[in-house]
Amino acid sequence: MARTQPNPHHTIKQRIMLLTFAFSLLIGLGISVSSYYMYRRTLERSLLATTDTNLRFLADYLDNELNGIDELVHYCQTNSSIVTFVESQSASVQKRIDAYEQLSEYCQNNASSYLHRVVVMNLTGQYMQVVAANFSSTARIPAELPEQPFYEVLLSPGYRDYTVGFLPDPFYRGRPITMVPLLKPITCKYNDDLGGYLFLEVDDTLFSDSFANSYQADGGALFLTLGEHVYRCTGSAFTEESEEDAARLLDALSPQEPSAVTLSDGAEYTLVTEPLAHSGCYVSQLLSSRQLYPMQPAFYVLMFLVFVVLFLIAVVMNRLLDRVINLPVRAIRDRLVRIADGDFSRDTAIEWPHELGDIGRGVNDLAENVDRLIQTSLADEKQKRDLEYKMLQSQINPHFLYNTLNSIKWMASIQGATGITEMTTALSRLLKSIAKGTRLIIPLREELALVQDYFTIQQYRYGGTIQLEVQVDDESFYDCPIIKFTLQPLVENAIFHGIEPTGTSGTVTIHAHAAGDGDLRIDITDTGIGMSQDMIDRILHDESVNTSDFFKEIGISNVHKRLQYEFGPSYGLSIQSEPGHYTTMSILLPLTAEPVREQDPS
Repeated sequence: MARTQPNPHHTIKQRIMLLTFAFSLLIGLGISVSSYYMYRRTLERSLLATTDTNLRFLADYLDNELNGIDELVHYCQTNSSIVTFVESQSASVQKRIDAYEQLSEYCQNNASSYLHRVVVMNLTGQYMQVVAANFSSTARIPAELPEQPFYEVLLSPGYRDYTVGFLPDPFYRGRPITMVPLLKPITCKYNDDLGGYLFLEVDDTLFSDSFANSYQADGGALFLTLGEHVYRCTGSAFTEESEEDAARLLDALSPQEPSAVTLSDGAEYTLVTEPLAHSGCYVSQLLSSRQLYPMQPAFYVLMFLVFVVLFLIAVVMNRLLDRVINLPVRAIRDRLVRIADGDFSRDTAIEWPHELGDIGRGVNDLAENVDRLIQTSLADEKQKRDLEYKMLQSQINPHFLYNTLNSIKWMASIQGATGITEMTTALSRLLKSIAKGTRLIIPLREELALVQDYFTIQQYRYGGTIQLEVQVDDESFYDCPIIKFTLQPLVENAIFHGIEPTGTSGTVTIHAHAAGDGDLRIDITDTGIGMSQDMIDRILHDESVNTSDFFKEIGISNVHKRLQYEFGPSYGLSIQSEPGHYTTMSILLPLTAEPVREQDPS
């Protein structure tokens, strides 16, 4: 026997070395990459959490200040003296004095110090204002306010507070100062008619003072968004972003989670956003990669050192594995070569006290059993042939029964016993069909012939009290493929469990007709006792309650399963019944013109 020599270029030793190096490299790479990303993720989460907390404090502070302004608005809209002044077409001096004293007192005790001016005016042009001395002016606000470009914006239905952005104060004649205007309606006391307006100027230092106390790391920035305006906080002042960057920042606003944004400078940032209580107003912080990953270069060095250490460990492991595994594997290989040459003696030298020793013991056991297996294989083969022969002897030859029944038929014909002739002929045809197997796909024409033979036998059994009617709407339906012995169990069930319990005559009708595009429906209807819905469910799913008496292995539920296995889950058997009147078992088949598949080898 020729022996296959091992390839010196692909020895187990070399493979173990290569695999050890490869796995070590993969493990080192995996640890390095996973550690790097875990470090990045941890640092990123920590910074994002800190930033989010910082923005929450900033937003809470701003909301607290803005709430004071909202309370002033509510006070002016509900104070009876102020509302009386507003709804009067020509308020008396006393009403104006009362309203002013109420407004002035509230502003001194409760209003925010960041309000430039507070103006209450009615529709006739009368007004009163509370203003800090350094912001006082000679402007007549009721006349000049409607001329301002922001006036129509403040009155628009979709306007949201503070979203008009920072504007220069048009009523202050001194140095330029910046404010955010608010215009609120004041309605009459006893109806919702408009009586006048409350005009407020909010100093921009309300926002800049809040931002000045917030932490700003290098490479990032704090932003205030008011509607479509985005302002960058630079020191103690705000600078409005360019239209391009503002559009990108507005698109990236996401209070639910941080989002990525690329500004016009080409750098990528992470934007963390916190909404204010007023719709359309946000505070945001922009984080650069330098903030997110400040120790990234040092981490690369650390990962490189870890990778080098892992590589050195892999070299040492490879040396040890070579000594522990390669020599035993070589001995086992030599033993297998001797077995291939016919040496089946036991070699105890390869039975080491470790896992490879288990393999060596298995090789020795294999060698000792080879001869025994060779000797017993011939005996097993002979026993198998004897068993097959005995099984063939135990079977009844259906062809012998078929020939015997033909002889009986001819004898009955000679003696004039036509009933015996017809029953014998029908039974012989059924036996001949059984001899061909029960899993054939045959045309509907042949299946109807089988049912007719079976019904002939049952008709003699019941003395002609049962009738069979077959109706096929189209001649082409006769070529429709159907599983052999599909209709017989259904007809048998109709006779035994439908008509027979009535004690009277009955009729079984088979109607084949089209059911939609490409489908054929065959209805088997009996005029028997019918059945309940529970019995229908049991028949379709429990084979034990509907097993056929003629073919014990073919039950109605089995028919349903065979149809679905052969044609698909959309086909199969369904039952409709009305107790005391009828039962209809319907078979849905694909109506195809394909040739019938012959599955029986005979």
